Amino acid sequence: MSFKCPFPIVMGTTYGNGISHFDKTLILFEIKQLLLDLCEGHFIHLVSFIDKETGLFVDAKGYWTLDEVKVDLKDPEGYFALYYFDKAKLDQKKGSIGNLTIREVFTQAGPVFIDFYIGSKEEVELKFRFPDQPKLERYLINPSFIKLKNSWYLHRMF
Repeated sequence: MSFKCPFPIVMGTTYGNGISHFDKTLILFEIKQLLLDLCEGHFIHLVSFIDKETGLFVDAKGYWTLDEVKVDLKDPEGYFALYYFDKAKLDQKKGSIGNLTIREVFTQAGPVFIDFYIGSKEEVELKFRFPDQPKLERYLINPSFIKLKNSWYLHRMF
């Protein structure tokens, strides 16, 4: 499948209030950078968007420290390599053919709409919507960001 980086991103709907336009812009910048990294096949910016004290929830059940994220990103057999980038290894691990990596979800999705759900002035959840391929949305969890010491950090991966 051929595609172009970056993925087409569209600002969606904002639910709630309590953060400034500037804060929204910062969060949007971070998520766009992560999606560009995903498109290009790496996560070189991910570590810089994680707070060293709070770490990262990588899926619905898994919490990792910043050091654990760093180690995994270097591992060609690690979680990020498997679930985000390497279809062959994902198929092998799951024992079936046709599984989609997160990268493949975004490459097939068409335009990506990003909705903001503002929980408070320090907590924002995003939802990716794929109007052209809504069934692909089930492969993702909603990323969330937290504001600590005046900076926004990714707190839950997508």
